[in-house]
Formats: sequence, structure tokens, C-alpha cells
Amino acid sequence: MAKTKKNDKNYLDFVPIKSTKINWSVNDHDFVVLEVKRTSFFDKFAQKLFKVPHKSDIKLDKHGSFVWKCIDDNKSIYEISKEVKNHFGKDCEPLLERLISFFNILNDNKFITFNHREK
Repeated sequence: MAKTKKNDKNYLDFVPIKSTKINWSVNDHDFVVLEVKRTSFFDKFAQKLFKVPHKSDIKLDKHGSFVWKCIDDNKSIYEISKEVKNHFGKDCEPLLERLISFFNILNDNKFITFNHREK
């Protein structure tokens, strides 16, 4: 099953919470675009020295956009996986591996955090 390494908790019970620091929108193709502002000291240094942009837009694909829109700060990863399966069918397989990888990437980049739903 999809277990975390820390405390051996079931990943599917985790509830993703969107970061309030990330602005997002939906483009003309119904894909989600995450706006990442670069405000750290090193970002500002790079902006002046290397002309790095003040913000970056990250465009999610159809699967990522659907998952992002499913995040409502209440649904567990398991509940979201059921919605993804109902929407995409076989096109989303291997579902749990892909979904957990996607949530890990979002978490690593501080686009989301996790709450663990106790049973």
C-alpha cells in the first residue's frame, strides 16, 4: 500500500492543503497556471545580476490541472484519486503512483502542505 517512510502512515489518508502564498489561475485551455513569486534574498540578487524574472508561471497539464482543482483542503488523497479515476479512467494509470509523486512534487516545492486525517 502507499505508506510514507515517516511514522508508517498511509499516504492516502493525507489531506493536501493549498499554500496561500501561491496564486493560480485557469488559462484559455482550462489548464491551471501556478504563479511563483521570487522574493528571497538570493532571488533578488539573481534578478539584478542575471535578469531572472520576478515570477514564474508553472503550467500544469490536464491531469495536474484536474487534481489541483480537486484540492479543497478537505478531501484526502484517496478521495481525490477516486475523482481522478472517474474522470480519466485508464488514461490516469498507474494512478496511485503518479498521484503520490505529483503530491510529493507539490509538497517539495511548497505549493501544498499535508494534514493527516486520523481515523
